[in-house]
Amino acid sequence: MNFDNMTLETCQRALEAAERSGDAAAISKCSNQIAIIHQKQGDYDKALDFSSKALEMSEKVQDTAEIFKSYHQIAIVHQKRGDYDKALDFSYKTLAIAEEIGDVTGVSKSYNQIGIVHQKRGDYDWALDFYQKALEIAEKAGDADGTSVGYQNIGIVYQKRGDYDKALELSQKALKLKEKTDDFHTILRIYGQIGLLHKLQGDFDKALDFTLKALGIAEDIGDIAGLSKCYNQIGIINHERGEYNKALDFYQKSLEIAEDIGDIAEVSKNYNQIATVYQNRGDFDRALEFSSKALEISERIGDIASASMSYRQIGIVHQEKVGDIVGISKSYHQMGIVHQNRGDYDRALEFYQKALEIAKKVGDIAGVAGTVGMIGKVMHMKKNYKDAFIDYLISIDIFERIGSPNLNIINELISELTKEMGEEDFNRLLEEFQNRS
Repeated sequence: MNFDNMTLETCQRALEAAERSGDAAAISKCSNQIAIIHQKQGDYDKALDFSSKALEMSEKVQDTAEIFKSYHQIAIVHQKRGDYDKALDFSYKTLAIAEEIGDVTGVSKSYNQIGIVHQKRGDYDWALDFYQKALEIAEKAGDADGTSVGYQNIGIVYQKRGDYDKALELSQKALKLKEKTDDFHTILRIYGQIGLLHKLQGDFDKALDFTLKALGIAEDIGDIAGLSKCYNQIGIINHERGEYNKALDFYQKSLEIAEDIGDIAEVSKNYNQIATVYQNRGDFDRALEFSSKALEISERIGDIASASMSYRQIGIVHQEKVGDIVGISKSYHQMGIVHQNRGDYDRALEFYQKALEIAKKVGDIAGVAGTVGMIGKVMHMKKNYKDAFIDYLISIDIFERIGSPNLNIINELISELTKEMGEEDFNRLLEEFQNRS
């Protein structure tokens, strides 16, 4: 029996039949498929329960393929919850199985999953290394699907590093491979990614164009979850344009679908974005209402990273409500650090810029120096050494003037920059800066 395209209801009926007959192999297969459905809907507790049940049954009958599938699903759930150590642990278990049985596709899949965990942590060099390994295997095996996934994953790393042109090039390569097929779900996802990249480049018209293409496919193939994600992305585009009413309309559309299909993670995401719209409008009570709803879901499903962000967002809304300007700046700075630690450098820069703007406005000189230093660190991590160096020098200048002990931290960062660039390139950059001064 092929379980891959079964609905949750059909899988549950099949599982009940397998349990009545005591067919451990069928119980394992049904449980794994139910786990996949719950994972995609964001119900991580149920996903783990069914993956664990599948693992127990597959170990009983020594079904290596199903053991691999269970480990893989458990790794994905831990990754989505932000528990990266556990995610890596289970990903390496899948890798060991794939290597042991000579499953080349499984090895590639495991490399990709390990790469995703490193990417989420912000370890982009490690992520690229594993993605490249996975891509190499896929290309050698003539696996068009695996090759497309490789291009997409590597493209996301370049996106996170701020190299949007390279990311677009790789997304276009992935799209070219998929346009010849009827894999509309993947084509939809690639269009969405290209739309996101154009948004990050500030080209909202192109961003909207590609997101609407994705939306059209989602409607044609009846991909309800994809429809929700497209509406959400259209909401974000309108939000960043300052068109708050339109943004709210699309967030609400996305939210309604997510609630209907039980996609808990997407529900939480929409609550947070709706909260931000109300915050931008100065409606702090409504902002708190939706942030609290998002927080409740994050805590319930064990999404530690999202719960942390919701707490900070709620703190900022309270500070804005009472007019604690310096506190708001510090909270934005802290949220920048959280996004930076998660490897989301673009979001980190957004929050640092907000913090910097407020710190300058209120004359918080130490706050300016600290935030500029952190902006420099993000530029450093994005390999934008010139901007990083300039930011570090601005930060040093202020810290020296006010006699701050934080001067030592920036000096250490400059030492790291020198090692990473190489002394010759660093001295050339220093000379260029001195000539300009």
